[in-house]
Amino acid sequence: MLFKHIIVMVGLVGLVGCQSLPTQTNAPKKKEEPVQEKPQGVKTPDGIKITPYDRPEIKREPLQVIVPQQKAPAQKFNDGQGLPVFKQLMQQAQSALKQGQWDNAEKFALQAQRLAPQSAETFLYLALIANHKNQAANAESLARRGLSYAQSNAMRKQLWLTILKAGQTQKNNQTIQEAQARLKSL
Repeated sequence: MLFKHIIVMVGLVGLVGCQSLPTQTNAPKKKEEPVQEKPQGVKTPDGIKITPYDRPEIKREPLQVIVPQQKAPAQKFNDGQGLPVFKQLMQQAQSALKQGQWDNAEKFALQAQRLAPQSAETFLYLALIANHKNQAANAESLARRGLSYAQSNAMRKQLWLTILKAGQTQKNNQTIQEAQARLKSL
């Protein structure tokens, strides 16, 4: 039994030893290129050695600018206006706005905006409420955000009218002129 173990161990050592021997090839050896001596660093008066960067310089290539040939089609937002809860909240905001209850109208419009954050209608109502509260800068900002979601010319017109009123309240001629120009083009 011991003899069998010794034979197996010798056989394993022999196999492992054979596998670890390097293989010899008769391929011709490449000529070794002489190693160029790297430039030594330059010493400064402070005793600091500055060694140049030994990598090649980065090649700069001009960028290709691709200009789109056609205007992208208008994106249709799934703004949540079809939700019954949204419609109910907007009706409540509208009736509160007509009754002059600015805080209630704002509360309903903000709740509706949480349901449909990409609805231009919520931004319109919030801008109208801000105008009634004499917050013209806020009204203009809300109306401009609403313009990014407006999908109809009627909504754009209402938002630009709100911006016009906010500009008149602020006595900002540039905003007034911009709003008037946009209203003429609609």
